[in-house]
Amino acid sequence: MSKLPRLTLRGWGFVSVAVVFFVVMQVLQHREFSFVALFLLALPLIGLASVSLYRLPLTVERRFQPELAPAGSLVTVRLTLRNEGVRAAPEASWSDSAEAPLAPSEPAELPLLRGFRSSRSDAPTAHALSYERNATHRGHHAIGPLVLLLVDPFGMAYRRASVGATDVLTVTPSIVPLPRGALRLAAGSGAAQQSRQLGSGGEHDVISRKYQTGDSMRRVNWSATARFGELMVRQDDQQNDQHAVVILDSSRQSYRSVSEQRSVSGRSGREHQGGGSWSPEFEWAVSMAASIGVHLLEEGFHVRVVDSAHPEGRQFEPDSAGTFADLPGEHALLLHSAQADLVDAVDVDFRHAVTRDDSVAGDAPPLFAVVGRLGATSTQTLAVAARLASSAVAVIVVPGEHVGPGGRAEPGKREASGGREARRDPDWAVALRDVLEDSGWVAQIVSSDDAPSSVWGTSSGERLTL
Repeated sequence: MSKLPRLTLRGWGFVSVAVVFFVVMQVLQHREFSFVALFLLALPLIGLASVSLYRLPLTVERRFQPELAPAGSLVTVRLTLRNEGVRAAPEASWSDSAEAPLAPSEPAELPLLRGFRSSRSDAPTAHALSYERNATHRGHHAIGPLVLLLVDPFGMAYRRASVGATDVLTVTPSIVPLPRGALRLAAGSGAAQQSRQLGSGGEHDVISRKYQTGDSMRRVNWSATARFGELMVRQDDQQNDQHAVVILDSSRQSYRSVSEQRSVSGRSGREHQGGGSWSPEFEWAVSMAASIGVHLLEEGFHVRVVDSAHPEGRQFEPDSAGTFADLPGEHALLLHSAQADLVDAVDVDFRHAVTRDDSVAGDAPPLFAVVGRLGATSTQTLAVAARLASSAVAVIVVPGEHVGPGGRAEPGKREASGGREARRDPDWAVALRDVLEDSGWVAQIVSSDDAPSSVWGTSSGERLTL
């Protein structure tokens, strides 16, 4: 798609001088000035005509490396251009456009694209271009089309022309690898500690199978690999039928620091997957839920990730037929998490997240929940959900200092303590934690400023070790 040609600053300068010469001609009655004025006016008009007549029979192919980019990483975008026209492409600069919140690439000079003649070659010559962009925001982002800035030889006029189609860059949440070991659920307040061992069985409990694309390298059984002479991975018998449920609180009302995505021009951008809004607490929650889900998949669990507030009951289950049925479990979960969005929902019934199908041989599944600020009804249903699980762990996400409403630093506030700064958790988060712990949950309050690894550890039995 081409835009109308426009005059450059030089072109407008020539037009202005031409007008001045016409005025002087009328005042001084010297017709000689009219020839100069016509010459000055003709150059910009010729420039407008020339850039309008440029034809761009170019094809563009776009590839991303990596194809699934974690949020915060660098993505290499590789472009392949071919000129299918007889004439060489005009001199121009190029940039790759992108939808908000991503920004277009920096302008660069277009290389010489010679015309294609079938008598000389079977196909047009491929020209490779590349650039890097920051995958700053999770979601599906439209990249392209390629925008060419065409300028006439005299620099009088220019035109922007779009070449090629758009491609989708998928940015997944950044995940944190969790250490293998025991899944220890500290009940707190002197209660007995529940424990279930993950990935620590003896060799007699392990079945090895051939490595398949998508298997985690962390599950490689090196002794079996040496014995059979090919890469083998662990498949623990005791975990093959174990289910686990991860709840992601996706209610917009749970995250107070929600800001609208805006494009470079200041207009509201298209919906960032989803809803056109962004919250640092929600992004942290998505990353945490995905990290837990990936870890459980690697440990042999059948994982179900539920977006709690989604009206269609949006959930991820790798074994069910659906959009991601043909993909490895980890990739499918990351693609599911890339699409997580905020939904307007006030009262969410968390009891629906756990079903009878999650119980195997009478054993209730472990339940994990990553939530924000919940209302009274949502709090009670989440507390009751612990009765449907063998163990329940909740991560309560509170705003960091830089994300208070109106740009003010609010929760969590910092207080000096023994020469060090300690965060004072907001009252609503403390109240939510108390209600959940009274109902059998292991609950922890985490700021969106904190590293996700702060959720698990061995600090006096108060944290979760996965």
